[in-house]
Amino acid sequence: MTAPPPPARTPLVARIGVWLADHDPGGIDSMRALHLGIALTVVIAVGAATSQMFGLGMTITFPLMAGTGALTLISFNPAASRRTEARTMARLFLVSAAFLVLLALVGPGDSPERAMLLKLLLVPLSFCALILRRYGMDGQRFGLALILVATVGTILHPTRVEAVLLLLAFCQGAVAAAALRLSPWRPSALAAYVQSTHDVQAAVAAYLREMSEAVRAGRPFTDTAPHEVERLRARVWNALGNAIAEDPGARGDFEALRAKFYRLRVAVQLLAGCIPHDVTNTPDWRSPFAAAADHVARRLEAIDVRDVHAEERFERAVALLRAHAFSTALPPEARFALMRALTAFDRLALVINGIELAETTPFPSPHPPEGNAPPVGGPIPLLQRAAGGAWQLSAPLKVACQGLVATSITTALDLGVGLSHAYWATMTVMFVIGNSVGETYVRVRYRVVGTLVGVVIGIVVFLALGDTVWLLAGLCMFAQVTSIITQKDRYDVASAAVGFSVVLGLHLIDGLGTGGMLARIYETAIGAVVALAVSYVVLPVYVTDQLRPEVHGILKRCRDAFATWWPHPGKACSAASQVLAVRQLGSRLPQFGAEQAFGHSAGDVANIVSTLDVLVTYLALIEDISGRLAVSQSTDEVVAVVEAARARTLTAFAVVLGEGGAHGLAAAAPAIDAAVSTALNLADEPKVKEALPLVADYLAYSDAVLRPLRELRAALQEATPWQKERTLAASIAPMKAN
Repeated sequence: MTAPPPPARTPLVARIGVWLADHDPGGIDSMRALHLGIALTVVIAVGAATSQMFGLGMTITFPLMAGTGALTLISFNPAASRRTEARTMARLFLVSAAFLVLLALVGPGDSPERAMLLKLLLVPLSFCALILRRYGMDGQRFGLALILVATVGTILHPTRVEAVLLLLAFCQGAVAAAALRLSPWRPSALAAYVQSTHDVQAAVAAYLREMSEAVRAGRPFTDTAPHEVERLRARVWNALGNAIAEDPGARGDFEALRAKFYRLRVAVQLLAGCIPHDVTNTPDWRSPFAAAADHVARRLEAIDVRDVHAEERFERAVALLRAHAFSTALPPEARFALMRALTAFDRLALVINGIELAETTPFPSPHPPEGNAPPVGGPIPLLQRAAGGAWQLSAPLKVACQGLVATSITTALDLGVGLSHAYWATMTVMFVIGNSVGETYVRVRYRVVGTLVGVVIGIVVFLALGDTVWLLAGLCMFAQVTSIITQKDRYDVASAAVGFSVVLGLHLIDGLGTGGMLARIYETAIGAVVALAVSYVVLPVYVTDQLRPEVHGILKRCRDAFATWWPHPGKACSAASQVLAVRQLGSRLPQFGAEQAFGHSAGDVANIVSTLDVLVTYLALIEDISGRLAVSQSTDEVVAVVEAARARTLTAFAVVLGEGGAHGLAAAAPAIDAAVSTALNLADEPKVKEALPLVADYLAYSDAVLRPLRELRAALQEATPWQKERTLAASIAPMKAN
């Protein structure tokens, strides 16, 4: 018997294309990279021509500073609307130009004393660059841009006259970058976002087709979504971020459409869990189930086409499925599953109607008046009050102090040991020092490994190609373009690309040989080790200290939203915003894990975040069912069932949040059983019969939400790393008072 042939390996180019489709939908960052490549080509040619035309004697340094101007205005300016990018460019230009004016005043090339003054100025300059982080990501990018320009200025070591010319060169590069980025020829982030949602529609439709075929043929069907549907989640999220950046005023509209597709994905996965297993085909429930799934798939494939006859066939299939769900010929488990399937099909129809409405009306919809826009948050204060009332340094100020100490150390090493390229160590400090010990550790690891790989490749290319100047320059630009595309999701690749371009670029400027290239490795390592050591010793900031308060905050907001849902009177609040909060928490998983090596454990954060994700998913389903029960003609018996289940969930939230009430959970189960028994005795009444599928769904998810709450209670109580066996045992054990 011959072994099956191994699966065909996907070509590298195809894998890169798939990665770009998911991480850069619509080619938004790829276009930024292309603009950077064009800008560098233009400013290098124009800068060299300018130097030769006016006899400046700066054939290399003039175009280098022009390229730095283009690099600063593009690489530190994320894709957004033209107005936003123009405003950011103006700020980046002013920050960079201010240093170049300072460089002209110092004139390090005029005397050794002034060169020493410039090196010493880099220390307070680093402090100022880091303190800008109190203004958020924009401030962090401005600080990094300032350090980049300062590093290039230190490398060039100009006289006062040359510094003035370098300022003109920077202006030349800035103009070229601005002209390209603000041109109308660039992709639309809005169109990319809409296309990503269409991709989800197609994947879900294919999933439903597979489900229909399996049900009709009597084959088992897995209740987990295929890899394709799960992979598209990242594409939608990335496209959403770009769309919001392009049109911040339409954030509510974009979020609403994303929420619809989130519910679509969850609803179709839950439908797979409603297929009865090991059940006879009498009565024939398979045919209407498969027919209804086929109809939903067709709607997704042609969502703008309404077929009245297809809608009638779908309603007949659902009606027949409803009749089978109440048939005594099926066992109770199968009847309960089919009742939930009825709710799932109904939910899918409502979600698809919402998607159709969003796609057929002008998008984005009219925005609320400016007066209703949320207030813009101010900068983080330098001093904050601790829980005990005492004043303490804020996290940005602590990080700025760390940078001050670290750059002082690298500068002292330069003066005492005489590092050949000490600015690399100082610049590395600025690029790797993060907002916490964990973030610094992760950045250090990626930066050192990436630089090592990039420099080794650079040395090999240098030895292989020799002095083919233009080819090496082209490879440098390609590496810079690669770093632009990968810096958001693959910092290691971006670091390798930067290391590669730096060593080859310096070889082109001043003939840097292999010895200088190797210096790039160990001096980067020196800066990284210094930054990590200082981050750990000097005013350390641990993101793990913020985990439990942040998780408790998410749980409180979820509980408060749940408490407003039907049958509570008044306006209901949605828990949809907590999906984004959980995702932001998950983005810091590497930092949480890194800090455990430094003696700060918050338990198994990956388990906590995934459990929160499950909890928010169940709450979204309960919110959906509550809203539909609110508009139905529910009887007192139905309200009694929901009230009993709702009280149990609120009590469970209180226990997890440490507000007591564990004794109330023991009495909740009998109250629910009594209410359900009363409702089932009245199942022949039309109103009760119509609401029973929704009640079955509500009870299923009300019971399911207890499991993640139990797990979170166990995980948040542990000060030691998470123990799988204890947490899993807590997920099925009744909650007890501490």
